[in-house]
Amino acid sequence: MMPRISNCFRTAIVMLLLADNAATAQTQTIQKPMSKSALRQQDREECIKQAVQQNIAEHDRAAPVRKCMADRQATRKASQKKGPT
Repeated sequence: MMPRISNCFRTAIVMLLLADNAATAQTQTIQKPMSKSALRQQDREECIKQAVQQNIAEHDRAAPVRKCMADRQATRKASQKKGPT
């Protein structure tokens, strides 16, 4: 009786793992590229987060955030010129 239960349990685990892998593969292929405005928004949020972590006062954040956003955009453009790897 015990081996039969453990075989069923193993089979169920394997089926769950295979189903999870198939679902993950589907979601990775469906992703669309982000729009320019969405990328800018994401950059701005990340740069503000960095400024807060660096303890830059709110009224002094404009220049560091602009520089951070420009650096991120330049990095993205350079990687697009190289092409997907």
